[in-house]
Amino acid sequence: MRLRASRLAGAWLTLALLTAPPVAHFALIMHRGMGLAGILLAVQTAMVVWILWPKAAPRRLRMVMSSTACLGVWLVLRSIEDGPAIAAGVPHAMIYLALLALFAASLRLPREAIVTTFARRARGHLPAEVVLYTRRITWLWTGFFAVQLLTSLLLLLFAPFDIWSLFINLCNLPMIGALLCAEYAYRRWRHATDPPERLRDMIRVFRGIRPWPISEAR
Repeated sequence: MRLRASRLAGAWLTLALLTAPPVAHFALIMHRGMGLAGILLAVQTAMVVWILWPKAAPRRLRMVMSSTACLGVWLVLRSIEDGPAIAAGVPHAMIYLALLALFAASLRLPREAIVTTFARRARGHLPAEVVLYTRRITWLWTGFFAVQLLTSLLLLLFAPFDIWSLFINLCNLPMIGALLCAEYAYRRWRHATDPPERLRDMIRVFRGIRPWPISEAR
């Protein structure tokens, strides 16, 4: 019963996480539904902090930091003139900065690239050619995250607000999906003789990867 309730709560939180950006975008550009957008953005920020905070830290501390982030975003929304813009950009920046740091750190030799880790946990032993390929893919994703952050900053500084909001709230997930599909299609062509990963196995691998494995190991 507890497991079912936990899964149900996780499903609702994931739905909130995915729903917050598009709702926030349309609320910001139409100046309607700001209350709902604010709640979703605050919940999204709290979830991001919870996920990114090292799991080795005390659970109570994670709860305090997530709650503080949620309250902070809500106060920014309610008390600052440009609060909605700031609140909308916070989760996007946090997520991509964390991913950039995680992927870039794994590229420092003699560490194993994080995409190599994904592949090794899914397949077991990897040929040298696959290890080299997965390291290059890690570089690709690192560059993608850096471009996301740089593009967001440039649009915020020089483009109309609606364009910036469209980019961070609606376009980033389709771009991730497009890159995933393109890489998968190329991999199936380039390494056609290798056994393909099953979706179930890849989900299990991704769930097993922690955001800050280095800090937890200390």
